[in-house]
Amino acid sequence: MESALVIGNGQIGSEIAAQLSAAGVSVRIATRSGGRKPAPVGARTAEAAPPVDQPPASSPVHITADASDRGQLARAAEGVDAIFACAHAPYDSRIWEQVLPRLDAAVLDTATERGIPVVFPESVYAFAGLATPITETSPFAPVEDKGRIRKRLLEARAAHSAASASVIAGDLLGRSAEPWSSVVRMCITEPISKGRRAVVPARTDVAHGITVIADHASAMVRAAELIEDVPAGTHRLLIAPASNPTLGEIAEHTSSLLGQKSKRPISVPRWVTRSAGVAERSFFELNRLAPIWYSPCVIAPGELAAEVGTTDWREGVAQML
Repeated sequence: MESALVIGNGQIGSEIAAQLSAAGVSVRIATRSGGRKPAPVGARTAEAAPPVDQPPASSPVHITADASDRGQLARAAEGVDAIFACAHAPYDSRIWEQVLPRLDAAVLDTATERGIPVVFPESVYAFAGLATPITETSPFAPVEDKGRIRKRLLEARAAHSAASASVIAGDLLGRSAEPWSSVVRMCITEPISKGRRAVVPARTDVAHGITVIADHASAMVRAAELIEDVPAGTHRLLIAPASNPTLGEIAEHTSSLLGQKSKRPISVPRWVTRSAGVAERSFFELNRLAPIWYSPCVIAPGELAAEVGTTDWREGVAQML
């Protein structure tokens, strides 16, 4: 791979861009803001993607492109060897329903037209109802709307003529973790680092799948290499390296790293988030995914764990601190 397009510059896209650049790959990062302050939710840029002359490989170039606009996306993807589709939408199943299928379709069609592979990050939501560890051959088991949307996206990727891969990860932590999208950072490491007790809308004594963001990025880069020469229409469902600590263990380790006395995290009962969800949509959405928060949610290692290695979750906590 000599060049790549990364769509989105959040906690996953930024890490992929950094790793590719460090490996000498020329990277374009496409966002609606072009690297400036993000546009308001629902806003669209009117301008087309600007010229995409690349700077040296060590410095990614930011370009303005709305990935759901096929013309802008086609220009952004001109001449690249792979696409990493890391754009997303606000944490609301109603918005996901409107935005994500259209976004996925535009990216898959562009990859087909360019004859290049595309790799997507994926969550465990489509498998939330499983009582067994999540593997690369697990059946779908969504329990609510977001999981059903993820299931449909995965099925559409498998049915498309593009060569694609979806890389499943657990809840994310690491150096690029964002406090509004990493539950571990928002509910555990941030409060403890400010001297407060962790408050978690989950049981803290059951195994919970965790992926260090750097491992997720490495796994996605490797996935692009694995599907580089596969027949058109191939879709691979892969699992990023993951571990399965309890959230209580993460809280205890955070306190230890900060030299603080460990305080048992407060486990918020499900009825509380259900009640809060009446006024706050994020709590409503979180409450619907109760099986992955109030029961064990274990992720089994896949083939990528052996290929890219697994960073200890404790190192991911240290990175966030």
